[in-house]
Amino acid sequence: MRLATKVVGVGLLGLATLLFSRAGAAPDDQAGRAARAEELALARCGLCHSTDLITQQRLDRPRWQATVGKMVRWGAELSEEEAALLVELLAARFHQAAPASVTLSAIGAAEPLQAEHLSMQERPSGVAPPGAALFANNCQACHGSGAGGGVGPKLAGNPILHLDTAFGKIVLYGRGRMPAWEHTLSRQDIADIQAWLKTL
Repeated sequence: MRLATKVVGVGLLGLATLLFSRAGAAPDDQAGRAARAEELALARCGLCHSTDLITQQRLDRPRWQATVGKMVRWGAELSEEEAALLVELLAARFHQAAPASVTLSAIGAAEPLQAEHLSMQERPSGVAPPGAALFANNCQACHGSGAGGGVGPKLAGNPILHLDTAFGKIVLYGRGRMPAWEHTLSRQDIADIQAWLKTL
């Protein structure tokens, strides 16, 4: 009876508990770490390429560590702690024996990183039609016609579009080769561009 109770309890802890089984860690902490790691994958990795490139891979921990290290050298903005957390997720979820159905699921969750956030008053609702013209005049040169990619990453269908805070911060303050647009585009302009990109 006691054994059956334990088995049921393990099942109820869910995937996050299985992913991050550090001794002494509470289930809520493990779920939070899993969600934060997924957000990192979406906001940092998904900025430059489709997350399909991640979820199709089946690598062991050393190869995931080497891959994340290479991305950091190529400009991915990850602290040592963030990179380690991302490797922890990837090695646990996308290992060589993982089924093909395993994927990322945190799209739309709140940006977990400690950083300056835009307040709700600073995040107006976007309007798609003016966003198309704003994109053509300011973004198309790097991100390509139809946001299909070029010097900058493909934005059409990019998971970053579902992370309002992360998207707004990148456009306003820049990241890597992306320049800051805070003196050129208003927050309404950015919201309109984002709204249009979501229609693609």
